[in-house]
Amino acid sequence: MLLHPIVLIGVLLMADGGFGLAGERLGLTPGTTTIIAVGPVLLVLAVVAAGLAWCRHRLAAGPAAPTGPQAVLLAERLTRYGRWALLAHFAVVVLFLGWLDLVRGAVGDRVLIDELLTIAPVVTGIVVTWWLHYPLERRLRDALLVRRLDLGQAVFPTPSRGRFVLTQLRMHLLFLLVPMLLIVGAAEVIDAAVGRWGDPRQVGWAGDAATVAAAAAIVVLAPLLARLLLEVEPVPEGSLRDDLERVCRTHDVKVRRLLVWRTHGSMINAAVMGLFGRLRYVLFTDALLESMSRRQLEAVMAHEIAHIRRHHLPWLLLALLAAAVPILSVLAFVQTRLQRGVWSQAGFGENPLWAGLAGAAAAAAVAATVIVIFGWISRRFERQADAFAVRHLNGAGHGQTDETISPEAVATVSGALEAIATLSSVAPDRPSWRHGSIAWRRAYLDSIVGRAAGSLDIDRQVMWIKGLVAAMLGLGLAAAVMGWGLGVG
Repeated sequence: MLLHPIVLIGVLLMADGGFGLAGERLGLTPGTTTIIAVGPVLLVLAVVAAGLAWCRHRLAAGPAAPTGPQAVLLAERLTRYGRWALLAHFAVVVLFLGWLDLVRGAVGDRVLIDELLTIAPVVTGIVVTWWLHYPLERRLRDALLVRRLDLGQAVFPTPSRGRFVLTQLRMHLLFLLVPMLLIVGAAEVIDAAVGRWGDPRQVGWAGDAATVAAAAAIVVLAPLLARLLLEVEPVPEGSLRDDLERVCRTHDVKVRRLLVWRTHGSMINAAVMGLFGRLRYVLFTDALLESMSRRQLEAVMAHEIAHIRRHHLPWLLLALLAAAVPILSVLAFVQTRLQRGVWSQAGFGENPLWAGLAGAAAAAAVAATVIVIFGWISRRFERQADAFAVRHLNGAGHGQTDETISPEAVATVSGALEAIATLSSVAPDRPSWRHGSIAWRRAYLDSIVGRAAGSLDIDRQVMWIKGLVAAMLGLGLAAAVMGWGLGVG
């Protein structure tokens, strides 16, 4: 779901950079564009609602119904595909029908106002998919209640429909969308200031530097914002918090606070937020703390500490920045060719649709490549964090001198991953863009049993990744400096 905010902001930035068409260039009136922008959203929601109603009907036949389990899977796929259909429609109306331009023509280019109104239909549609899915979610929770009691597992009260939707909105959209919108808003303010106080062609570098500084400040302060967006509270005092804080001290990691993330039992996960100790938090969902053993929780904590000790978060940000260099280069190249009418000279005619298609296709192709690369790097960081947790349980930092990875340490971390999959009702082989499948991660852990703890291949692989990212970033910055010096851009 974290891809959804990225897609929303990415499409807006592409349209703002001139890649797309205005509706009037295709002969569309503002009213027609508005109907096309809103109508398909209602159609997608109608299809999802009908599909979920059928799934509930099949489940009502009882657990013996042969299509019952398939109905549950179908419901999950329907809502997921429905959200992606909404995002695809959003990209079409913004890039090819000039939806952003139409909104700006009505309200003006006001800071964040036009962007918020532009994304309002798709965001509303996504929220409605959660609203539609709630009856099925409630039915599944009620069905699992007795089973969880029999197994001695924690039981969470089923949230109301409004609470369920709000929790999903916080977790899957606002958590990332709000900081990204703040960065976009800061860039708009800086661009306006540069345009008012100087010639952008002469002081454009100052605006770029100020935008980067503002974005960096928002990223640094994002953990404080996340505390407002998410429903969190400190982990209560007691032996559990003492054990988790001991892991921090063992690896000399500073954390401002350990937090419980109240998801009402809807998520089994942990996360670390913040680049610096005074602004760094480690989050554990309520279901995770209630469902895992102390040893497994220690493994989860060590995994999160690994992200800090190995500097995964800043390196992911640097990787994203380094990956943005080819995006900007390709888009600038395509935009220059469009401005010079190369597509007309190549025989595509004067139809602006060809230019819009060419620009959007180039941007989408490069952006997709970067998303794939970013996900690949993130999955290797997760694998390294798993190995770090194994080393921690193996005795590293506790005064022991184990030289090889023990089966017990691997079994604990692997068991924690299995528990996350089981409690989340996620198939072990289900792929994950940022984390990789549980089966993939467990298979690697099994392969390091008996290996030397200080020389794992994942550490060498990550070292090469960081070196490549640093090289790409250095080349990109050098190219940018040369471009400013030559007056390009």
